[in-house]
Amino acid sequence: MENTLDLMRVWEIIKKNWKLLVIIPLIFLILSAIFTFFLAKPKYEASTQILVSQKEKESKMMAQEVQSNIQLVNTYAEIIKSPRILDDVAKENKDYSADKLSKMIDVNTEADSQILNVGVRSKSEKESEKIANDVAKVFSKDVPDIMSVDNVSILSKANGTAEKVSPRTIMNLFAGLILGLVLAIIIAALREIFDKCIRTEEDVEKELGVPVLGSIQKIK
Repeated sequence: MENTLDLMRVWEIIKKNWKLLVIIPLIFLILSAIFTFFLAKPKYEASTQILVSQKEKESKMMAQEVQSNIQLVNTYAEIIKSPRILDDVAKENKDYSADKLSKMIDVNTEADSQILNVGVRSKSEKESEKIANDVAKVFSKDVPDIMSVDNVSILSKANGTAEKVSPRTIMNLFAGLILGLVLAIIIAALREIFDKCIRTEEDVEKELGVPVLGSIQKIK
């Protein structure tokens, strides 16, 4: 019975604040749409793959050499984002410094693999593809002098790989709607807590603890 009364109370609160619960989420949804479609600058990501290994010896690479190369993959990932590589890449892309390029580049490695996945985020498709290709080219040229490797291969160029990664339209709109709904619920709850006005017979009974015997209609 108590649960039923609680649900009825919640329903009454919803009915009393339904405009608030509709308007605020709608406002946040509209604001989110304006930001997503008109204000947020799109970002594109292009990717390239690089294989780093030793040349085969006697037509067969030893298992321990493969394992050694796998363990060094994380080191190669750090080298890609180092000033030694990015200073040369910056020379090919005058709008960006090595520091800015480092923030645009993401290097991922797969478990038990000698392959480096280099992703570059930029404001345009062509630019992200060009920078990714430049990083792969400079790395493959310079890494033999930095590490004792002599077999660096670019498995795939970034040409045609750029995809729009932000803003995420559906996620932004959904987040705006949920944020607005949460705010509306908080406001409705605060109004209910701090509103001490007596408006109904039920409010009288709750406040005074006595039953209502009758009511007088307002006469105009």
